[in-house]
Amino acid sequence: MSSHSDDEVEMMSDIELSSDEKSDEEDEVSLIVLKRPPAVVRTVQDVEVVEPGERRENGGATFTAKEKEGYVKEYIEQEGLGMLLSKELGLVLFHLDTVWMDGSPSKDERRAKERLAPGSEVSFLVRSFHGEEYKDLSEDKVVHQAVAVWFGIKPDKVLKVAMGEETTRRLEKHRKTFMLYIRGEVFMRVSLVRVMAEVAGYLTDDVGILEYKDDSRGKLNILFHTDHVKIYKKDIRHYKKPAKKVLPVGCLVSTDARSIHISGVKNIQYQAILVLAGDWPITPHPTLFPGGKGSKAPKYDVPKGDFTFYYLELALDSRLKRKVDQLKEVLAGSKGNITYDWRGVEYIRSKDQFLDWKESMGARMGGNRKPPGPREVMDVFKSVRMVEEEVAVRVVDREVENRTWYSPEAWEHGGLKLKEEIKEENCGGIPAKRVRKE
Repeated sequence: MSSHSDDEVEMMSDIELSSDEKSDEEDEVSLIVLKRPPAVVRTVQDVEVVEPGERRENGGATFTAKEKEGYVKEYIEQEGLGMLLSKELGLVLFHLDTVWMDGSPSKDERRAKERLAPGSEVSFLVRSFHGEEYKDLSEDKVVHQAVAVWFGIKPDKVLKVAMGEETTRRLEKHRKTFMLYIRGEVFMRVSLVRVMAEVAGYLTDDVGILEYKDDSRGKLNILFHTDHVKIYKKDIRHYKKPAKKVLPVGCLVSTDARSIHISGVKNIQYQAILVLAGDWPITPHPTLFPGGKGSKAPKYDVPKGDFTFYYLELALDSRLKRKVDQLKEVLAGSKGNITYDWRGVEYIRSKDQFLDWKESMGARMGGNRKPPGPREVMDVFKSVRMVEEEVAVRVVDREVENRTWYSPEAWEHGGLKLKEEIKEENCGGIPAKRVRKE
């Protein structure tokens, strides 16, 4: 029985272990004396998850660590206050002093504004403030505010800075400024929002009239300037042709317009803020706030009650007034009567001519049609409940204590040292296996 078992045992050659190697150096690794290494205390910063019951901050605020995506909607003022638009949150107030560039907070707001032109895609961290004081902003009495804005890779330490006292102070300052604008009613009301109109004629090479058909008031005239025209999302100067050629008389357009009364000028009821021929760009677009005198927006599903669309850029009013002054100069010789200049004008008189014009502008023919029915209004401060469902965090400082033998501080207590030969081999990559010679 035992002999049978011996037959099944396979005899193996000796296996040499690394510790079996002989060397002339007997002190490659030496244990001087076994003592416990000293404790090393370090201060580290952690991001701590806040329990759902603790998410509310002072002043009715909510903060989430999850980064959001959106784009720059418009700038309100030269000092840097502006608005982002997020599909999830709607409007998000921001300032250029919260922009990060090249991995650190930007110190050059002019350069930041150049990099983040309206329409630029960005990532951001957001805080939401809610309370009765924000009832003029949304039905939910909420305002979202970006604490950090960047593009590309998320910067290191952005969360720590976003939660800092200095950032909190700046946010409050910018928020108060924005609320002063709201209560002062300084933003431009939009009377007509994306209504259909037709190019009726040109008064000069750059100034023209749109004809808008109101259901109750009949045909109304809208003054426009070619500086405010976009054809298939591009400024009219992009086409390097006269406006009379690229935006023919008879062309159908969408327009945002404000009500005006021009002294000494007859039969002009509105001034175009924006004229769009073809597909709409994502920006510019008016913003919807509760209250106000109301806006006519037949293409949008506006909530019930009193709501009004506004453009928020403060400098827009002065630019439009200059265009009105140009009109007064043009009509000075005609006693305020509209007289069209037909020289060099192209016309669209049929559907076939309209399709030819679209093709000449580079429009995509065919494709998917937009779904029927009114559009959802995106340019609003949406409910804060979307933010509160995310994980909230805070940055905390804590001290950690650890002990290790592999530290110069521990050598005097018996810490382990790597022998020089091994260090040299590791510097050169993976060491070759050494063969022991008998």
